[in-house]
Amino acid sequence: MSSLLAEDQVGPRLHLPPPFTPHRTENRDVLAAAVALAPSEGAGTLVLHQSAGLLAFAVVLEPEQKLVEAQLAFLLGMTALGDALAAHCPPDRPVRLNWPDEVLFDGARIGGGRFAIAPGTAEDAVPDWMVFAAELIADRHHIAEPGSYPDSTSLFEEGFDPAEDIVSTFASYMMLYFDRWAHDGFAAVSNRFLMRVDPPLLRGVRRIEGDQMMEITPSGGGRRLPPLREALAVQGWRDEAGPKL
Repeated sequence: MSSLLAEDQVGPRLHLPPPFTPHRTENRDVLAAAVALAPSEGAGTLVLHQSAGLLAFAVVLEPEQKLVEAQLAFLLGMTALGDALAAHCPPDRPVRLNWPDEVLFDGARIGGGRFAIAPGTAEDAVPDWMVFAAELIADRHHIAEPGSYPDSTSLFEEGFDPAEDIVSTFASYMMLYFDRWAHDGFAAVSNRFLMRVDPPLLRGVRRIEGDQMMEITPSGGGRRLPPLREALAVQGWRDEAGPKL
């Protein structure tokens, strides 16, 4: 039996802008669920999973650019995720990003992003579809002593707004940032991503060059971080069960 459920069968309704279409799923791996739907359901398909300890959602994208540029949509997704979390958390506590896919709240891991591209897509070809997915630690009720895991935290412990509000705001930011990318260039979006990179850069400058992030010191030195897809393959923030505690 399919694990996908109609939107009106489970929980509160999402308030998503067009063209997003919600699909709730019992499958904790929303990336796999969205990949399965991508060829038939197409762009705007948004898969949502909510269960003890986990809030996860994924959106199907159908880019118009070749893969070498289209892959930057992952950074757009991370920017939308960071801004959505910042809109629904207690004030004056930072939402930060570790290049390229980990999300921190007030210095503790709260989740991250994942990415999938239609198999066999060449660098100079336009992908049939891509999927951006987010996984967040919803709560840590199953842990006897949450204080034993100081490197992580959860939406519940930190007093975030309801999950549906976070997902709906994420979708709105995705639409906004795709529009900015189309009309003002990718720098209009990447600058917001760079503003959230941890730790804050007090001197020097960060910028995106191709599929890499550069950090340049005032003296002209600096470092080039691993390319996007190489860094995404590591997934140091999660294990097979989801975000690490």
